[in-house]
Parts: sequence; structure tokens; C-alpha cells
Amino acid sequence: MPATVTLSTTTLQAPLNGSDSVITVASTSGLTPGTRLWVDTELMTVARLGVNNQVNVQRGVDGSSASAHVSGATVTIGRADQFY
Repeated sequence: MPATVTLSTTTLQAPLNGSDSVITVASTSGLTPGTRLWVDTELMTVARLGVNNQVNVQRGVDGSSASAHVSGATVTIGRADQFY
């Protein structure tokens, strides 16, 4: 039987356009630099944690494309190897 992992989630607290490099999430619990974030069909990497649940990210990593996302979108949190 294959192993399964349940990943944590949070939500976007503000909409994003395709060029935003700072996102605001409901909670930064479990986030550290290097953590991956999956929103819709885009993969991001946490670069730095800011204040007030703001997170600097690298957008569109590992072949995904930076795109717009709505406020309230689910953000799945994990390590790079957990998204393949």
C-alpha cells in the first residue's frame, strides 16, 4: 500500500495578480523559507516570512506558471518532494 501524507492548508487573505511576490495568508503556521505552497495550479516557494501573515514568495516554480488567484483560495503547504 502506498504511503500517504496529509498536507496542511491555509487560505489567501487577499487576491493575487501574476506578478505579486508578497502574499497574505490566514496563518503562517508551518511556513519556513524553502517551504512550497500550492495554489490552484501554481507552485510557489517561501522566500521569507514577513509581518501580519505576509510571506515573500518565488512564484511559478518547477514549471508552473504565476497566475492570478482569488482571496480565499486554498493554499496547500508542504516540502518540494510532496508535490510530485
